[in-house]
This record gives sequence, structure tokens and C-alpha cells, in this order.
Amino acid sequence: MKIWSTIKLILISAIALIVLTFLTVDTPKKIEKKEITLQDLPKTVELIGFEEQEFNAASIIKKDILIFVGNHESIVLADKLDKMLNVSVGKFVIVSNISDAPWFIKRWQAHTKNTKLKGEKNIPWIYDRDGKIRNFLQVPTTDALKYFIYKVDNNGIVKSIYIGKVKPGTIDGKMNEKEINDNLKEAIKSINKN
Repeated sequence: MKIWSTIKLILISAIALIVLTFLTVDTPKKIEKKEITLQDLPKTVELIGFEEQEFNAASIIKKDILIFVGNHESIVLADKLDKMLNVSVGKFVIVSNISDAPWFIKRWQAHTKNTKLKGEKNIPWIYDRDGKIRNFLQVPTTDALKYFIYKVDNNGIVKSIYIGKVKPGTIDGKMNEKEINDNLKEAIKSINKN
């Protein structure tokens, strides 16, 4: 009898999780392809380390900066790229592209991992819970393995300058230091050209 009770509990839990996921996933917005300018920047953003507060987006995303947009796996490379570029504080902004995840994943799993990755570093790290920055930048996908690098020029025009990809399992250490460095060297070549 205990086995039947356990099976029922597992089945009910699985169904509840599926229903909860289905009810809380936002439908992705259709991305309108157009020139990206700072004039269209959303008003506010949320930063890792400053939960439940909103910050003026224009004080973080401004002229002459690089923006790294990472997903579940690729976000691991953000801090390493910042170190390799060695730019001054505020010239490199990280965006966690998690807008298509169910709310409970955004709130607990993704947020916890992003907080650990950021640590005590002084990097502006946007937690794009509602997808406003993703839509502003016209990020084409939330593929967990892809990352995107954008550059804001002196005229306030934002350009996509690089799309990279990591190995599955990168967040769990499946990419060694050499592989990460080689991957990011390609990104840096593209950054230096632009």
C-alpha cells in the first residue's frame, strides 16, 4: 500500500509542476528588427545583488560600453571576459537573459546561480526577469548555450558584434580553462575590430 501512495504522490507532484510551469511561462514577444538606440532603452532594470529595487537603465547602459548577454550555461563566461578585457568599472555590463523561464525558475534557481557567479564583484549585472532588455537588444534566442555581445557607440547606437556558444554542461564545469580562453579570444577579436 505504501508504494501505491508514493506513486500517487509523485504523479500528483509531477502534474502540479507541469501545470504550474505552463501557467507561469510568458509567451515570448515578437522582436521587431530596427536600429537599436539608447532613446528606446527601457526606463528601469533590476540588478543582481539589489533585489526588489529598480535602477535607472540609462545610468547603466550608456554610450561607449560593451554588453554581454548570457543565458543559463553561457553566463559563466561573463566574468572571465570582463577580466580578459580589463576595462574600467561601468564599461562592461552583463545581462542575464532568463525572460522565457517560468517564474519559479527565475526566482530561485536562475537567480541563485547568478548571485553566486557575481559574488562581490563590482560589475553592473542586470537580471532581466521581464525581458525588457532582451527585447530592447533584439536578442534572437534564449538558447542556454549562446551568448551575445553588443557595443554602444558614441552616438548611442547599439550594435550586435558577436554571437558565441559554449559546450553543454559549462555551468557545471564541463569547459576547461583553455577552452574558455580560446572561446573568449574569438569574442575579443570581434570586439577589437568594432
